[in-house]
Amino acid sequence: MTQPCFMPLGDLMTKLEDGELTSEAIVRSCLDRIAEREPTVGAWDFIDPELALAQARARDGEPRRSPLHGIPVGVKDVLDVVGMPAAWGDQATYGHRRPERDAPVVQRLRELGAVILGKTAVSRFGFWWPGKARNPHDPSRTPGSSSSGSGAAVADFMCPLAIGTQTSGSVMRPAAFCGVVGLMGSHGWITWANSRDYAASFDRVGVYARTMAEARIGYTQLTGRPAPAPDSRRLRIGLYRTHQWPEAKPYVQAHFEASAERLVAAGHVVEEIVLPPIYDLMWDAQPVIGEYESYRSFIWEMEHARDSLVPGLEELLLSGKSISIEGYNQAIDLMRSLRARFADDIRGFDLIMTPGSEGEAPAATGVGSNMFIRQWMMTTGPIIAVPAGTGPNGLPLGVQFIGRPEDDAAHVGRVAVLAEVLQGNTPKGSEPV
Repeated sequence: MTQPCFMPLGDLMTKLEDGELTSEAIVRSCLDRIAEREPTVGAWDFIDPELALAQARARDGEPRRSPLHGIPVGVKDVLDVVGMPAAWGDQATYGHRRPERDAPVVQRLRELGAVILGKTAVSRFGFWWPGKARNPHDPSRTPGSSSSGSGAAVADFMCPLAIGTQTSGSVMRPAAFCGVVGLMGSHGWITWANSRDYAASFDRVGVYARTMAEARIGYTQLTGRPAPAPDSRRLRIGLYRTHQWPEAKPYVQAHFEASAERLVAAGHVVEEIVLPPIYDLMWDAQPVIGEYESYRSFIWEMEHARDSLVPGLEELLLSGKSISIEGYNQAIDLMRSLRARFADDIRGFDLIMTPGSEGEAPAATGVGSNMFIRQWMMTTGPIIAVPAGTGPNGLPLGVQFIGRPEDDAAHVGRVAVLAEVLQGNTPKGSEPV
């Protein structure tokens, strides 16, 4: 029998409901996988096997609360979980923290009856610096940052679902590099509060899964907003390379074009979309907001733990300090303008498709670029990264689908159809990396 950790999420839910599997058996299988692979992958900042098994036994002894009842989920270590440390990637500064209440997304997971398996690894302070996690496809490579542990854990079959967070690229980049689905709803659709804040204008929670069908389950359960059935229409997709296109590796450009051709062959319409010049300002304006707000979120660290800041972080925070209120307001006004006009500017298209990364995952000494990711935080709508093949070294490549703000349910239903074409019809859940 296939070990539960390798089974697709849908199979796990069915077997739990039918009594063919217990939550304890699933959690034990995930813990065995972690014990085997954690020395190589480094996806976890905190694992307590007995705590995880105690939760599983409790779930097995009570009525089912939801389809995710008894399912183990990893939670990024910037989100508070009662009974687990919350060090935000920096044991020296925050190792003493023991939260007294759960972050709202964790509260929701508990309401659903999920098992909080542990805290997934995050780069120090949760910024985009290399952390301990490694890419399970090639441990000499990065899994991305800063939700690196969540992306790597799902890709390596340590858990079927994991929670990540993003301020500029921290959900989408690990999804692209690890070959998993990263699904992030419109700003505010999954509450961020009671966690390590970075930039309130952008901070969002996202879901990792191995397939779009599985990510859709996680997202709809977390939000309580059922997505419509996969959209069976002939979808109109706006192909948008962005003005960073020349920076993408030639093989990424070829892969992106090939992905578009696959969607056309499946019966969809893919056409180049030209957005007004104002959209070219997004890439530069996003870090103005992010750095300005991050400095104000990290004033305590600047005053009381400055010596512990990783190289580059102090400079980034000082850059945020130097941004004037006028410059910040100008960037905020641009974001509000884009949010208000985006739906009209993509009229005639169901969604936008962009590259997922500038290349395959680079060496673990870096974390890669977010050049195709961060600007879309400015439109505030749903973003979904989908695996779509591999690059010249056999490492994952993907694409992103950008939706209209507040149009999350429809966007999830549309991407569910496109992901079947790009990922293949067979769920990626039967063989380890």
